[in-house]
Amino acid sequence: MSGSIRHNLNRLSYFVAIIEEGTITAAAKRLGLSKAVVSKHLQLLEEEVGVSLLVRNTRHIHPTDAGNAFYLRSKEVLIQADEAFESLLEAGKEPTGHIRVTATIDLGVYKVAQLVTEFGRDYPGVGIDLVLTDDQIDIVEQRFDMAFRVGWLRDSSNRARKLSDFNEIVVCEPKTAKKYAVESPADLASIPFISYHGLPERSRVFSRRSKQRKVKLHSVITMNVISALRHAVRSGDCFTIVPDFTVESDLAEKKLVQLLPEWTLLKGGIYIVSPPSRLRTQAVRLFLDRVIQEMGSA
Repeated sequence: MSGSIRHNLNRLSYFVAIIEEGTITAAAKRLGLSKAVVSKHLQLLEEEVGVSLLVRNTRHIHPTDAGNAFYLRSKEVLIQADEAFESLLEAGKEPTGHIRVTATIDLGVYKVAQLVTEFGRDYPGVGIDLVLTDDQIDIVEQRFDMAFRVGWLRDSSNRARKLSDFNEIVVCEPKTAKKYAVESPADLASIPFISYHGLPERSRVFSRRSKQRKVKLHSVITMNVISALRHAVRSGDCFTIVPDFTVESDLAEKKLVQLLPEWTLLKGGIYIVSPPSRLRTQAVRLFLDRVIQEMGSA
């Protein structure tokens, strides 16, 4: 690849503007340049990369498959370049501004709220708005800087980074464990089951070394907040399946016990997700670094 392609960020910005605006005329207006200049640089770009990036008609421009892939990479390069310049300008300055963060209710309660509080204490010039919800909200439309997601990510154009893994585990109150003496996954069918709304409803597949056991569990109660579910299970005579990080304290204090610890269930992930094209401020970058430092293990 030639040096001109590697270093001509302006040409990439022209191309990105054309894709996002839909016409060369609109892109030129956005960039404050003449249509002829933008058109010429597009022509040079296609000649340099050796492939057609756009399909043109009389009213609109559409990216080819190669053009769309190149657009996504170019957009990311421009964002990183902007962040590099911003970090130089902000070096040595106390971070200020506002961060909007959303997280699932239970991860927010068990992990994120404390992290946000500590970050706010360390950087008093930064305001943080933490919204806890299990709804799958559009972080671009609702202008969030980042979101914590738990489970299995859907495909999207957002930027995502896995922070850590979690395991589904089976838990109940100690007296319940003694009462039912569960020795195999099949034994769970005889115990009342309270399911967690945040985990997929399906037949559970338990694995141990080379063995697998599929168990159909029927819940009569489903709850969408684990703090409520924990209290229900601790009242006795039922069990549940939850992410392991949500019951760490209950297990340590022996308020709950894990059933079938030698069997494994689904493994999921904890992710930090951010919009694909939003410039990260110094405050956002520092908060993201703190999140990765405190919660990252993947």
